Amino acid sequence: MNLAFPRLSANFIRNSLYLLAFFVQLFTIASSPGRLSYFTITFTLARWISVYIYHVWVLNRFLPTRKYVAILAGTLLAGLSFIAVRYSLEEIISPLLFNARNYADGTTLAYYIQDNLYFALPTIGLGWLVKLVEDWFTYQIERSSLVSERNTAELAFLKSQVNPHFLFNTLNNIYALAYTKSPEAPEAILKLSGLMRYMLYESSSPDGQSQKVALSKEVKYLTNLIDLEKIRVANAQVHVQTEGNLDLYRIEPLLLITFVENAFKHGDLTNASQPLTILLSVKQGQLTFITKNKKSQRQKDAVGGIGLQNVQRRLALLYPNRHTLQINDENGSYVCHLTIQL
Repeated sequence: MNLAFPRLSANFIRNSLYLLAFFVQLFTIASSPGRLSYFTITFTLARWISVYIYHVWVLNRFLPTRKYVAILAGTLLAGLSFIAVRYSLEEIISPLLFNARNYADGTTLAYYIQDNLYFALPTIGLGWLVKLVEDWFTYQIERSSLVSERNTAELAFLKSQVNPHFLFNTLNNIYALAYTKSPEAPEAILKLSGLMRYMLYESSSPDGQSQKVALSKEVKYLTNLIDLEKIRVANAQVHVQTEGNLDLYRIEPLLLITFVENAFKHGDLTNASQPLTILLSVKQGQLTFITKNKKSQRQKDAVGGIGLQNVQRRLALLYPNRHTLQINDENGSYVCHLTIQL
């Protein structure tokens, strides 16, 4: 049932455009003094009716299936339809209603057909032109729809990667606590449960699609993540600063987690003089998110994560031409600078 609505809508738009073309042509004729008359109206009406018949009933029906014989026959019939409609309006209806006709009395039907073949040929050409224009717009709409569907599917895949990536890192942290029988392990599990609830429910709509969340919720999520990471990293020095009204703006969820995770994973956060600093500022609809941390000298994991590549691709899909991301190595520190136009 849902598939019928786009078709009806397309027909309505097409019919409306034909009416618009008819009246635009009449307006153009009327702009020249002395040109608009009853017979110019009937001529224009006959032309657009024939173009519509040729376009919708012939080209749209037979061209996709390459029935060229049917197209040839339909082309001849479309030309004759112009002549028939014009003849009916001007030589049959007009004498009955207004006692006037366009051609002189005694004009034979054979002469009428021969004389109007000159006007029928441009009508056929106009039908092809309308068909080409319609196909071009149809192609653009379908292409845009396919790109949108592809991007939606890709975003769903990328978001599905966020949860396992985060869960993998956090479970490793909790494993380390459990292995050493740390009393902080239960608290870490509780915080993980809260974070997973946010990721699974609050950041998704009932149909599973991603939905924007209040910026204040995303910041609270990051704060809980930092608390969880600090359980693992003893004496971690973290300074978080926020500026602006966080409740006023919304953001795609789980975009900022990667930068904080990477800072804990690859940074040395135990130096009080070089803590992990996080600045989140939102002013006039622009979010600025900056992280800075000292580089760790320990050897990196043999297996690299997928976080940074994931978030870069999500940013490109969710905020095209509306974000900048710079990651620099400055005097032994990593600095990530992200701006998003919300």
